[in-house]
Amino acid sequence: MATYYGTYGQKVQYLSSDPPSPQLGQVWFNSTSNLLKVGVTQQGAWATGGNLGTGRGGLAGAGTQTAGLAFGSGTPGNATEEYDGTSWTAGGNLATARAFLAGAGTQTSAAGFGGQTPPGVFSNATEEYNGTSWTAGGNMATTRRQLGGAGTQTVAAAFAGLTGDPAPNTAATEEYDGTSWTSGGNLAEARRQVGGCGTQTAALCASGNPSNTTAGTTSATEEYNGTSWTAGGNVIIEQFGQAAAGTQTSALMFGGSQPPNTVSQLYDGTTWTTGGAMATGRQDLAGAGTQTSALAFGGGSPGNATEEFTGGPVVVTRTVTGT
Repeated sequence: MATYYGTYGQKVQYLSSDPPSPQLGQVWFNSTSNLLKVGVTQQGAWATGGNLGTGRGGLAGAGTQTAGLAFGSGTPGNATEEYDGTSWTAGGNLATARAFLAGAGTQTSAAGFGGQTPPGVFSNATEEYNGTSWTAGGNMATTRRQLGGAGTQTVAAAFAGLTGDPAPNTAATEEYDGTSWTSGGNLAEARRQVGGCGTQTAALCASGNPSNTTAGTTSATEEYNGTSWTAGGNVIIEQFGQAAAGTQTSALMFGGSQPPNTVSQLYDGTTWTTGGAMATGRQDLAGAGTQTSALAFGGGSPGNATEEFTGGPVVVTRTVTGT
């Protein structure tokens, strides 16, 4: 009968704790937990970042992993914070407090649009941030919350969302030129609480809630070319209330309402694969950055957690289970 030693030429290590940096294929027995462990590869890993000053869900995000922007929701609902790769500091407040809005752009040139203002009024307003303060932009034609956003401050796209309470989800897309919004092509599936990222002419809308009245999920991914939406590859784990970062052909989706809501999923323009898990599972969070250098912040309770994603294959510890 074949043995591990006979096959690999080494004995299984007997350790009191897991090695901090396991090697690919390394096998050991953890004498403290009485579990057999192995080093395996996964696509990317999350690490803890600095906490938000204002814990909150239903916020929006923009920017990069080392120059992120968080805005909206919380108390009083207009707070803006800026991330430098280590910690968050206060920025200029939104003119209108609101939650469940969408964002686009960078830390010093961002747009925030849509959302819900207290006490439950749906918004079509746009505000623009210059790194110091927010000013009014053009209003969308569609009043909505829990929508998706993509692009930059002056070349943005807004899509999906809930149009009222009670009211149906929308499939409408609108395009922003830095001054005004115009109608774009409709999604094939109306939904809210989607994962949105990319650019105005190459946007991605992933998963979300297609139900008008209850919690539900869809696996559908749609890709926008600036005129119309077409079907992409289905997500692996359906979610709503998740965040996304990156581009149409190199995207990262993470968090959400459905277990395991720690999971991240990577998209290559055709197929979704699973990536490393966040330490804190949560929904109604925000994201920024790229597929290989992303930022997740807010959501859940207490809603101040920040995590940083680094892409590429990494070796992690897995427990060997019986079949």
